[in-house]
Amino acid sequence: MDFPFKIEKEDIISLVKKAGDEILEIYENQSGLRTYKKRDSSPVTEADFLSQKIILKGLKKYGWKILSEETEDDLSRLGEDKIWIVDPLDGTREFLDKKGEFSVMVGLVVRGEPVLGVVYKPCGGKIYFAEKGKGAYLKENGKDPVKLEVSSTSSLSEAHLLVTRSHFDGLEKKFVQNCRPKKVTPMGSIGVKLGQIAEGKADCYVTLSNKTSEWDICAPEIILKEAGGKVTDLKGENFVYNRKEVKNLNGIVASNGKIHNQLLSSGRKILGEF
Repeated sequence: MDFPFKIEKEDIISLVKKAGDEILEIYENQSGLRTYKKRDSSPVTEADFLSQKIILKGLKKYGWKILSEETEDDLSRLGEDKIWIVDPLDGTREFLDKKGEFSVMVGLVVRGEPVLGVVYKPCGGKIYFAEKGKGAYLKENGKDPVKLEVSSTSSLSEAHLLVTRSHFDGLEKKFVQNCRPKKVTPMGSIGVKLGQIAEGKADCYVTLSNKTSEWDICAPEIILKEAGGKVTDLKGENFVYNRKEVKNLNGIVASNGKIHNQLLSSGRKILGEF
């Protein structure tokens, strides 16, 4: 996709990497790190705010509205065709627990659809990025980018399923029991999970929760789709971005595309008809 407006993909990649490298320094020495609780009791740290400050400053020159997890929502964004959607530190619990499964994510949305996404996993130096119609790529530890392609797994019984590490509740446990995948791995950041699927190292991810938001899925969605995968809610509907209600009320189903309908069927059996 050639954007009908000026944007440099490498500029966004550099910006996300800069933010990620700054919080990696904090991650490696967390003594004295100030942590707060948000209204929903989830943690937020100085690292979240530092990352956000760097990203918002870097995006300011484009002049477009920004929806970010750690800023007050400016609903004037609803009248805009183009907005940035930012998660400055996805996987804060994993950051605090020293699990390494956290990421920095920036997505660009045009008329409700992601057209550009960058996800940086500082631990391991992985940068996933994609532009609509141009494929998905992984740049790792300064090496040349490698084009990504999802797995060929076509049966749920042979699938490697990723689940949330911090919100694996009764419903999701029932889902796993019902679909009986070959392997189940708890993991942190959604950006990290969808990156694993885009690499072909896992086959799918499902959350039945309504606790995720647009910033959790925007950037990794286009990366997984450009790698040949599929992302919908539990109804099988595509996500539309820049909504007034930012919560993903009907969960998330992400896959290599080949087992997507099997996942949807299993999810509906657990939750009943929507």
